[in-house]
Amino acid sequence: MTNIIREANVSCPPSEVFAVLSHVERLPEFSDMTVAVKNGPGRPLQVGDHFDQVVKIVGIEIDTEWEVTEMVADSRIKIEGRSTSNGSASMTETVTANGDGCVVRLEVDYDPPLGLLGEIADKVLFEKGHEEQAEQILVRLKGLCEKVSAT
Repeated sequence: MTNIIREANVSCPPSEVFAVLSHVERLPEFSDMTVAVKNGPGRPLQVGDHFDQVVKIVGIEIDTEWEVTEMVADSRIKIEGRSTSNGSASMTETVTANGDGCVVRLEVDYDPPLGLLGEIADKVLFEKGHEEQAEQILVRLKGLCEKVSAT
């Protein structure tokens, strides 16, 4: 299992950041790897909700299915999912007040498909890219939220 943790300071209230994170249909706005979100609830996420995400990794589109397993209003969302290629992942987004703004923490745990072969390929070829993607998601989320907060 691979674990990636990244954090970013965002200069707007936690409730504003959480509002963006909890509307899964907005994911393509701050995640370059997200091609599409399908079958989302069309409202803020709740425990038990399901949605599908199409991601593009090294030029290959992969369908993933997610379920919301934990939700703490204005603070924490945890989702767990599987890809059609039998990879699995969990992602936890935590928003914590920090002065006039907040800290957003993104934690991703994943097992690539193909067992040991997939784990080796991930370490050699993909893990660094996944870490960079996590950082980019936070940079874009920060920019999106701060732009909205400034208007």
